[in-house]
Amino acid sequence: MALKSKMEQNYQCKFCETKFHKESTLATHMCVKKRRHMEIDTPGSRFGFRAFQRFYDFSMKTKKLKTTEDFINSQYYIEFVKFGHHLADLKPMYPDKFIDFVLIKGVKLKDWTKDDVYYIYIEELVKKEPAVSATERTITEIMNWSEKNGKPFNDFFNEVSANEAASMIKTGKISPWVLYLAGSGANLEAKFNEDHGKMIGDVIDPGFWMKKFKKADEDVEYIRSLLEQAGL
Repeated sequence: MALKSKMEQNYQCKFCETKFHKESTLATHMCVKKRRHMEIDTPGSRFGFRAFQRFYDFSMKTKKLKTTEDFINSQYYIEFVKFGHHLADLKPMYPDKFIDFVLIKGVKLKDWTKDDVYYIYIEELVKKEPAVSATERTITEIMNWSEKNGKPFNDFFNEVSANEAASMIKTGKISPWVLYLAGSGANLEAKFNEDHGKMIGDVIDPGFWMKKFKKADEDVEYIRSLLEQAGL
């Protein structure tokens, strides 16, 4: 009886149901589902879980909100977490809107992390984003650039390189609302070459923005005043 008692497996993993002889062995045991539970509060998993819930709510029209257990047990867990890590690293403009964008556009899950998908999202977003929101966000980005580079805030358009500025525009950090309406914005425009034009042409499309500005006189006047006060 004593030998049988010693051999009994009284300790069971609640995640994979594997049984162990010792509590210490159970404590150090690490199965796939246990690891997923332990990582659920990391940025990548949180974003992945949010995308997972939105996917089922939007695509499957499910009435019951998906739980963390549903997420952890999903056959698509790895794909969603991969996307979640992508969002955590990318720090996209309006993450929830980006998630909705890939769903509405019918982008395949495996392509959600592709740069081209995000760039298309940015091109559409900056043209719809409210003027004040776009301006405030851009000013914040310029302040961050100024602090990082030790340059005066109001010298941004004079000091930033064409390559860096083009990248900031391409990724949505600098809105055409500010580029075109800031008094010093033209100084940056003059730095762009043909390659830069190909890179950001769809975002800063002059024809589109001039038409937009004509239909938004009050916004244009307010943004110009705001940028003038900011020294830009």
